Amino acid sequence: MTDHILDLAAGFECGTKAQWRALTDKALRGADFAKTLVRYTEDSIQRGPLFTQVPVDTAIQKTNIPHLSGRPWHITAEIDHPSIAHANKDLLAELEGGASAVALRIDPAGKDGIALRDRSDLQRLLSGVICELVPLSIVPSADNFYLAALLTQYFQNRADLTDIHLSLGVGTNICDKKLAGLALWVKAHAPHWKAVSIDAATIHEAGATPAQELAAMLSQAVCMIRRLQALDFAVDDILPLMDVHLASDQDGHMGIVKFRAARLLWAKMTESFGASDTTCTMRVTSSRRMMSKMDPWSNMLRLGGATFGAVCGGAEYITTLAFTQPLGLATPFARRSARNQQLLLMEESHLGQVKDPASGSYTHETLTYELAQTTWGLFQDMESLGGWATAQNWFKGQISAAHKTRMAKIDNGETLLIGVNQFTKPDVRKAEILPRPTIKVKSGPDKFGAEINTDNFADAIAQINDGKLLPLARRESPFKPVRLSETAERQVS
Repeated sequence: MTDHILDLAAGFECGTKAQWRALTDKALRGADFAKTLVRYTEDSIQRGPLFTQVPVDTAIQKTNIPHLSGRPWHITAEIDHPSIAHANKDLLAELEGGASAVALRIDPAGKDGIALRDRSDLQRLLSGVICELVPLSIVPSADNFYLAALLTQYFQNRADLTDIHLSLGVGTNICDKKLAGLALWVKAHAPHWKAVSIDAATIHEAGATPAQELAAMLSQAVCMIRRLQALDFAVDDILPLMDVHLASDQDGHMGIVKFRAARLLWAKMTESFGASDTTCTMRVTSSRRMMSKMDPWSNMLRLGGATFGAVCGGAEYITTLAFTQPLGLATPFARRSARNQQLLLMEESHLGQVKDPASGSYTHETLTYELAQTTWGLFQDMESLGGWATAQNWFKGQISAAHKTRMAKIDNGETLLIGVNQFTKPDVRKAEILPRPTIKVKSGPDKFGAEINTDNFADAIAQINDGKLLPLARRESPFKPVRLSETAERQVS
């Protein structure tokens, strides 16, 4: 086959950068080169205008993912309707419509997710789902320890446990006693599950730049590895217990760069611990902070770029949120539109046919390397402050400063957002959402001590078996979410 490939560049002399610059200056007709053509990312990395070489080979290495059935990635539907019956209906519709994995957003009080509290609720939620064929994940939260115990109790005695794939979404702020029991159970009984999630997507939603998001990923991961090593886990037993959660915004090409850099950085970090497998399982969700309430239809454009970046950046699990996400609960139409974003890229554009489509691209390779370098420097700064556990206040200040700069550029028109400060309309057609239901909180088997209350994972499973409920109280993340259209929305409200 290679005998028929034509070398179209044969016979042409290779131009020099000086020649290109001379022609460029001529075309600019006196305009300043730097002001006209040079752009910088939020992390002060020069973004062009010309890249002429590859600084380092950054080809990505993906992990082996279960239940793909020939697909290049999992189309992952997020289920978040507070009503369990409605959530089950959404879940089945997503799977019937083309989704192949599910992310469950749980809130026992029903304020920000499914109002699920016990085993019977979980059974109703998963009714009709062939769980041995559908990977399930829990959206990461500071309060997922008891939820992890509930899922464990529900699945632990299944004969097909090896075919059940769960990501329990337990965050890095879990205490050592809880962490030890959870990790030991998963290692002993379901080593193919993900016990701990390295959640950098929350950092993105709080206003982080790409380098800050990836530095948080590294810092959280190193903190968790060291804690589990202190509990006598070997590094090759630790890494399979972890997955990585990142966000993808409207800049598709910088998304490609970010996700490729994430894998490069993960490999470097895990090599430093002597790991034999330096790959990671990457779950990517479209950015919430990029979404507009003013013109939700314009969100479809942003979601297209975000999904493109996640696909070509090599994510194994991709969630495209509904274009009405900032307004409220999604209708079946909004859910179908989100799902079809991925189906079109997979089945019609065939983006998954190439393992790493950006490999060899001077632009993407250079920016991947530069972003990785910038991230590593920031990560080292966090390590010098004692790592994730002690550097968070400093880190929040860095994120706040970056977001303040970003918002100033949006507010003065230097950064343009379609439907926010560019191509705005006074009469945007209304986008439908579902009404939020009133949830009656389920009570426990007895008046006192109805909620699970223990730091011991085995005891938590036993309490669930006795009918105790997930606690209603939820800890708030120290990283508060932001939105890019917040100023414009205040002005028109």
